[in-house]
Amino acid sequence: MMMIVVMICMTGFFAYAQASDRQGITLKGRVQVEGSGEDVAFATITLQDDSAKVITKLASDESGRFNLTLNKAGKYTLLLSAVGFSLTQKDIDVEEGLSAKDLGVIEMKEGVELKEVTVSAQRPLIKSDPDKLVYSIESDPDAKTNSLLEMIRKVPLLSVDAEDNVTLNGQSNYKVLVNGKSSSLMSNNFKEVIKSMPANSVKDIEVITNPSSKYEAEGVGGIINIITAKNTNNGYTGSVGANADTRGGYGANAYISANINKFSFSTNVYMNKFRQPETENFSKTEFPANDERRYSDTYGRGKYHGMGNSLNFEAGYEIDTFNLISASAWGYFGNYKSDNYSSSEDRNVQGTPVERFTNAYHSENGYGYLSGNIDYQKSFMKKDKMLTASYKLDYNPDNSNYDNRVNGEINYASYGQKSDNKSSGQTHTFQLDYFDPLTDKHQIETGVKAIYRRNFSETDILRSDSAFADWYEDIDRINDLDYDQYIMGVYAGYLFKYKKTSTKVGARGEYTWNDGVSKARTNIEFDNSFFNFIPYVNFSYSFKPTQSIKASYTQRLYRPSIWSLNPYVNDADPKNVSYGNPELDEEIAHTFNLTYSNFSQKFNLNFSLNAAITDNSIERYSFVEDGVRYTTYDNIGSNQRYGVNLYASYRPNGKVNIYLNGRYNYTIIEADKRLNRRNEGSNAGGNIGARFVFWKGGSVSVNGGGSTPWQMLQGKQSGYYYTQFGVSQKFLKDKMDVGCYISDPFWRKIHYKMDMDDPTFITHSESYRMGQTVRFSVTWRFGKMNTQVKKARRGITNDDQREGGGSGGAQGGGGGGQ
Repeated sequence: MMMIVVMICMTGFFAYAQASDRQGITLKGRVQVEGSGEDVAFATITLQDDSAKVITKLASDESGRFNLTLNKAGKYTLLLSAVGFSLTQKDIDVEEGLSAKDLGVIEMKEGVELKEVTVSAQRPLIKSDPDKLVYSIESDPDAKTNSLLEMIRKVPLLSVDAEDNVTLNGQSNYKVLVNGKSSSLMSNNFKEVIKSMPANSVKDIEVITNPSSKYEAEGVGGIINIITAKNTNNGYTGSVGANADTRGGYGANAYISANINKFSFSTNVYMNKFRQPETENFSKTEFPANDERRYSDTYGRGKYHGMGNSLNFEAGYEIDTFNLISASAWGYFGNYKSDNYSSSEDRNVQGTPVERFTNAYHSENGYGYLSGNIDYQKSFMKKDKMLTASYKLDYNPDNSNYDNRVNGEINYASYGQKSDNKSSGQTHTFQLDYFDPLTDKHQIETGVKAIYRRNFSETDILRSDSAFADWYEDIDRINDLDYDQYIMGVYAGYLFKYKKTSTKVGARGEYTWNDGVSKARTNIEFDNSFFNFIPYVNFSYSFKPTQSIKASYTQRLYRPSIWSLNPYVNDADPKNVSYGNPELDEEIAHTFNLTYSNFSQKFNLNFSLNAAITDNSIERYSFVEDGVRYTTYDNIGSNQRYGVNLYASYRPNGKVNIYLNGRYNYTIIEADKRLNRRNEGSNAGGNIGARFVFWKGGSVSVNGGGSTPWQMLQGKQSGYYYTQFGVSQKFLKDKMDVGCYISDPFWRKIHYKMDMDDPTFITHSESYRMGQTVRFSVTWRFGKMNTQVKKARRGITNDDQREGGGSGGAQGGGGGGQ
């Protein structure tokens, strides 16, 4: 049935394509420097007709070559521009009957530098800067009809597993920024947000593996910075879109931006409803040292659905040429509900049942994020010299409740339990930054930052007997938390450029103190403080503008977030209990990176070697007592990870794009506290895909990927695999995009395994999720603009909180001060 739906989609698109496709006339040429014959890489080529209307715009490749297609013969004007060159104009007469015309070499004169060069077509997907790698989402045609989650699979160094969790360099402990600013929402619900977020609302994704001193010192894996789409035009522009899938999910989004004299603004709103069909799982556990309870078997099934809504707003007011005030706000509120059923049975060494019960479990979770910031930027006569003052407020509520009914069948008392947990966090951030390009060779930057965080968690738990009639408050199970954190930081950095080399060094000092109370029958007060000095070194050498090698070293640290500190005990599943540890300390990692990059318009290559050596590592681990598995966090050892990443893509023209994104990691985990064990092993995985334009305005895409199993402290997690096929078509003079996609068409159920072992238990578990999903999407664009929302070029970023068990299973959030 799924394949029939897709065939219907493709048949309609092919019919439209055959009616609209027609042969064009190819123009080609090569751009070189006048007098020297050197090629001009990435010159902007603009083609106008005899009425000065822009027909097309593109960039030459790294060797100065370009080719474009005309729909008809006639008189045209070719405009060539590039940084460091005068504008070059060439008149062209294309005669009737020609299928191709070679313009030969077109020379450009050096000496006049343009302030900006705009590349509007065939822009390279990847750009490598000394301290980050940038993937251009807006330059990838698939972004017009995909979610942000689907596009992240293509980004170098990033991976998405079977449960939609994102990893950076194979690690989940990274930070996520939005427009360079921290997001507590991303810390706790990253995968839920990117499922809902349309990719066409994002401009770039920046991957920063070794953040410099201007960023706070947290995040061993690095930083993911999501740059949302902004306008580059005057007047107004906007878009509306909608999508739906065969599971009953649907979504809608709208974007508009405008400029009125010195005031400019943009706003983006979207909503998404998702549904996960019923999944199944079972596990078998053996307790070698317990003859009375030697074996334990559990079977479960469950399904969930939810919704997310978001609104973000940016505005700027230019007081005069040297003074700018900008402000932004972002809100996201979502929820999901799940219904689960499980049955558990324990048997003795002879195989006789000694305990059996069932558990019907319903849970609801509501989460949100509200953030606002205001920035003042002072510019100077010297280009790029600036002083920025910023304030940022974050508020993120998170409320969850569950209701489970346990029915005992053999030697187990029936009971009911209800839990209502309310938690939230507030963050106030003040920051001052100064940047000064002293000369063409020397740059300095410095800044100070103050953060105050206020977190709390309160829980009410009710219990009942087997009749589920009379409910009473169980004060013995209360676990509340009040937690304050204060951070003061100062940083300084220096950049030296000489010919093809650049060296950046810096340091950051941070002083942190914490004050908290874990509230139960007896309150437990805890406080600590520590100072960290974080060095940073980055060296890069450019063989040519598109080819470079860079090496860097820094230290990164983790401060545990409220999710891993929260002592709240979740025992909705009586056989699997989890809770946080309010006594966690920070962990420190030494990170090394060596990267070779060769990025051009047609071919992109990024190859990197990386390592992270972590002391006092925060690890999630499990132990068994009385047949119950308890899971929590502790600073119990060290973690060493050595990795290789390879990204390659080939775009010979605008009709073909092929990419490969692969990785290999070797991990050594040692626990010297309580567990006294070591585990090590390798993991390999990646994604491969292609996009083809077979007809005018239409395209077909194919994507697939997977991973081998990876090591955990106490076992091995299953690998995963996925496939996706899609077709899209443009309508209404390219203002409307319609897409149809199918995910995992070959598997109705997708199978996963996990093995865990410990001196006290051995567990094998398996789970299944449903495949075969079809999704439809449509986007319509309108308006015209020619100026962008002006905003301070530097602002607040908080990247200092480690992820750890948030409700959305996400991977961290925050960012550095820049």
